Amino acid sequence: MTSHLSTVPTNLLADHCQYGWHPWPFFWIFPLLFWIVVIVGLVRLARRGGFRDSGIGTLRSSFARGEISEDDYLSRLEVLRRTRRGTRP
Repeated sequence: MTSHLSTVPTNLLADHCQYGWHPWPFFWIFPLLFWIVVIVGLVRLARRGGFRDSGIGTLRSSFARGEISEDDYLSRLEVLRRTRRGTRP
């Protein structure tokens, strides 16, 4: 009985890998590729500025281009900071 039980895992592996095709490399290649894509995507998003507050970033850009005055910038910045903290005007 013991000899029969020890051959069961070997037979299961042999049946799984018939016709000379062995799937084992794919079990670690695809998860590895998945995590590489996720990490590269997060790094690119962080470098592009995707994690910045877009409202304040847009306001800064408008002020830097000279589209709004300093008084407008400061008043709008205060509104954005208040709404971000959760207090509505």
